Amino acid sequence: MNSDDELRDLWREQPAAPVRKGEDMLTLVIERTRKVDRQIAARNTREICAALLVMVTFAVMAWHAGGWIERLGWAITSASGVWIVFYLMRHGKGPGRPDRDASVAAYTAVLAEFYDRQIRLLRSVKYWYILPMYCGVAIAALGQWLRTHDTAAALRGMSIVTLGCIGVAILNERYGVRKLEQLRAELPRND
Repeated sequence: MNSDDELRDLWREQPAAPVRKGEDMLTLVIERTRKVDRQIAARNTREICAALLVMVTFAVMAWHAGGWIERLGWAITSASGVWIVFYLMRHGKGPGRPDRDASVAAYTAVLAEFYDRQIRLLRSVKYWYILPMYCGVAIAALGQWLRTHDTAAALRGMSIVTLGCIGVAILNERYGVRKLEQLRAELPRND
């Protein structure tokens, strides 16, 4: 007997994967709900800390700005941190918690709705997250240019900010949405 035949026989002798029962499926969905809830809480905490850092940093920059247009731009950027915190607290919540005695279908529906909400949140990140900060930085850069007339520095700064914003948008709208769509597709079907 050659090694291919031995491998084939060994493979055939393996027991078939057990079929998941309703209780096993419910446990799996409950655990996934808890895991997603923890991940979203961690993400929101990181984003809120970053937004608070943006608020403080740009408020200080507004205070020390050389002209009123710069001051306005940095103040808008600082205020965008407040907006981000508000928006995440309102729209970035984890999945709701159905009753422990709920069915697999109820948990699956909660997770599916949650994934859909998070996908919408990430697809709109350029509007509620990036745009307010970007507008503030653009106004501040304009004010700095009007004060110093250093075109190269203004273009260099705006180029870096623009590339950073594009990067954040791509990460959220491509990678983040794709990951959430994969997780949603893995949910058990209620056929």
